[in-house]
Amino acid sequence: MDIIFKALKSKTVQFSIALAILSILQGYVGFLPVSLAGQAVVGCIIASCVTVLRFVTVAPIAEK
Repeated sequence: MDIIFKALKSKTVQFSIALAILSILQGYVGFLPVSLAGQAVVGCIIASCVTVLRFVTVAPIAEK
């Protein structure tokens, strides 16, 4: 249980949870009316966020 609380402190894990929630909303509800070009832009933004979070990661989750 301790590892779960440590994982929730991670910005990468928080971003992943938010991304999963938005994906579910988009898939089932059509939350955002986005064109194919818009989806490509969103994909690039997500990839950029993951890359930035990777660079700011300083320690494994187990050490948080």
